[in-house]
Amino acid sequence: MRLKTIVTVAALLAAPSIVLAHGPKTGANGGGQADAGNFHVEVVSKGTNLQVFLRDHSDKPVTTDGFKGTAIFVVEGKPQRISLTPAGENRLSGTSSLNLPAAPKGAVQITTPSGSTMQAKF
Repeated sequence: MRLKTIVTVAALLAAPSIVLAHGPKTGANGGGQADAGNFHVEVVSKGTNLQVFLRDHSDKPVTTDGFKGTAIFVVEGKPQRISLTPAGENRLSGTSSLNLPAAPKGAVQITTPSGSTMQAKF
């Protein structure tokens, strides 16, 4: 009986951490968000336009001057490579030759001005 009580209490204590584990996140602009190095990376697609927003782990915008990137998403069963360049305070932007899905699947690689790289998977 005592063992059953201990197991039940342990399960109840562990449950919140399981529920709060890494689930899909939505960024400040409504797109999918993933962690990459020291950044939160959010992707927002509309038609052929891709916007990638960078924030630090405190959710403060990160200036993208000097940054560059590449997004590789699977679109209509084929890999679509999109070059990303700075396009605002905390945003990189690029254009695809095909319409992008609302929640694209693939990866975004970001290169900082110092040359370090990080990758976010979606």
